[in-house]
This record gives sequence, structure tokens and C-alpha cells, in this order.
Amino acid sequence: MKDSIIDAAFTKKNEEESVEQPEKPEVSEENKAKLGDVVTFQRDGKDLKGVVTSDKLENSVVVDMTIMEDFKEKDLDFEKTVVRHGKYTIQERAEESE
Repeated sequence: MKDSIIDAAFTKKNEEESVEQPEKPEVSEENKAKLGDVVTFQRDGKDLKGVVTSDKLENSVVVDMTIMEDFKEKDLDFEKTVVRHGKYTIQERAEESE
């Protein structure tokens, strides 16, 4: 009886874990922004735009939003922010240096 209770507990835990953690679609390398790319994204209902200043993070990029003409009017708390891959759209690719 003890073994069946333990087996049932493990079975239930495995079922819960498979339901709670759906697989996240991974963003392909070609769809990830690189240093100097211009991206757009939404934050708190606002459409924002910025240039990627760091692409070294595994799941995100650091974006400088001061390139927006209306940056001051948007009353944002910070000049830079972190945006997760898949949450931005690449508007313009940076020129690759040789």
C-alpha cells in the first residue's frame, strides 16, 4: 500500500508539472535583435521604440528609448529597458561592420 501511495503521488506531481509548464516557443537566432538594431515594443499600453545597446543577455536585449522624438512627452521612468525576445519587432537592422 505504501508503494502505491508513493507512486500515485509521483504520478500526480508529474501530471501537474506537465500542465503548469507549457513549452515556450524559442525565438530563432535570426529573429533575435542584435546590437544597433531598432526595435518596437509595447509597455504599459504605450508603443515604444528604441535601439539595442546590449544583446548579451540570454533571453532579452537592452534597449535605449531616447531615439524616440517624443521620448520626454511619454514621461518614462528610464532611458533604457530590458525587452524579452519575442516581445519586440525588429524595425531596422544595424549595418554589419566588416
